[in-house]
Amino acid sequence: MKHNPLKKKPLPALNRSILVMLGPAFVWASIAQGSGELVWWPYLAAKYGTSFIGLLLPACFIQLFVNAEISRYTALTGEGIWTGFKKIGDWFSVPLFILAVTCFLWFGGYASAGGTALFELTDFPSKVSPRTGSLMWGYIIMAFFIFGMFKSAVVYTFIEMFMKCIAAVTVAGLLISILQPEVLATAGTFFSSFFNPFKVNIPMKWESSDAPKIVTAIAFSGMGGFFSLFYSYWIREKGIGMAFYTEKVTKQTKNSIDCSLEMEGGYFEDTGENRKNWNCWRRYLRWDNLLGVSINTVTVMFTTWLALSLLNPKGVYPEGWKLAVMQSEYFINWFGGIGKILFLIIAAAFLGDTWLGVADAVSRQFADFTVSHSEWAKKKGMSYWYYFWLVFLIVITCITMPLAQPEILMEIGGVISIFAFVLFIPALYYLNYKYIPEIFPKWVKPSSIRAGVLWIVWAVYAVIALLYLFVSPHVIPYLGAMVCVFLTVGIVFFRRSRIVRRE
Repeated sequence: MKHNPLKKKPLPALNRSILVMLGPAFVWASIAQGSGELVWWPYLAAKYGTSFIGLLLPACFIQLFVNAEISRYTALTGEGIWTGFKKIGDWFSVPLFILAVTCFLWFGGYASAGGTALFELTDFPSKVSPRTGSLMWGYIIMAFFIFGMFKSAVVYTFIEMFMKCIAAVTVAGLLISILQPEVLATAGTFFSSFFNPFKVNIPMKWESSDAPKIVTAIAFSGMGGFFSLFYSYWIREKGIGMAFYTEKVTKQTKNSIDCSLEMEGGYFEDTGENRKNWNCWRRYLRWDNLLGVSINTVTVMFTTWLALSLLNPKGVYPEGWKLAVMQSEYFINWFGGIGKILFLIIAAAFLGDTWLGVADAVSRQFADFTVSHSEWAKKKGMSYWYYFWLVFLIVITCITMPLAQPEILMEIGGVISIFAFVLFIPALYYLNYKYIPEIFPKWVKPSSIRAGVLWIVWAVYAVIALLYLFVSPHVIPYLGAMVCVFLTVGIVFFRRSRIVRRE
């Protein structure tokens, strides 16, 4: 057995019902709803009809397996996933982190997309361009959520409660909207494509410039790429499994907090009690994961169906500085002017809460990376670095939002996310199927069938990445530069680690 850096602790029991404990699923689903669900799948259905709808259900479903591996590691060790990547080696975790930073520099597109809805709703300030009005409201959305994050004693509690409300309101509004006769009339056309991926085809009016949108839609049929890693931190903040022992992010930071367990994690022995408790936690993880993916699948199914029924016949689709405006047709046909107002409010919350959730989760990721890779940083604790990175991301968002339209900012993250899947899925396999079984009881290791499915999921994302390069060859030089940076940084840290081991 390899050297075990983890501290031995008894696995806590699941003392409350699974129903009461469900929470990370709502955060996952609410954030996922802000891109693929409201923007990209409706865009594809409005512009290309049923051509790509067959990809939707598989794209949602395969994220179950990625989520399962991410949450498994955190529930077993109590560690964030970036601490896990650190165990593979700095040669892997550091260049991967650089790529993650590149991806998350652009998530301000969610705030500005929400701003498009509020500007359309209020027409304030008047006599300004949609760009100016959308940006102004985007900054207001950010200010509202920033206030909530800094005022909350425990940030995750604020996030979870808000996301549950958004998820409930969104699903209820969409359920009402699909009852329109025009929508119900297209049920046969929509579901015959939705349940049949073999009906996917390249339409006659296909524009190659939409390739990034398809990639983004698939990546964000739920979460996507580095966004999927968020799940680890919500599981930890909820105190699932061994995460019961970890420090939680609070407003009061301490410069001398004991972070040893959080940084190094915990493990449990092979006892009957621990096995019983793990089986309970495993059932919880399955239900929470399934709930999040199910809510998301239903939401994206409804929004895509509505776009096919109401936008496609009119030849309009969401884009530019009206990214969240065209979809108001969903409610206008049913409720008139009141319906439009209702939808724009929901859309603003829909997209704004995505910025909120991303800002929170990225700060957690970056804080975890910082403290797991620096002994000096450990002394300040997770909460300190969480707020450090949160301020950094707020500043970056304010800078990047005016640089491009919301859809372009989202596309950048979507394309990087597909390649991120290709890089970190093998790392999840190593952690859960190689590293964990050498330290924990053998019965925590997933079955070989699950391992096979995970590699199939990896192959799917690898093929999508290759297809994207085939239809968008102009990005190959940029990808080549990214690969060179990744390899260069990886080699430098790999050589440094060998020198340290020899010494």
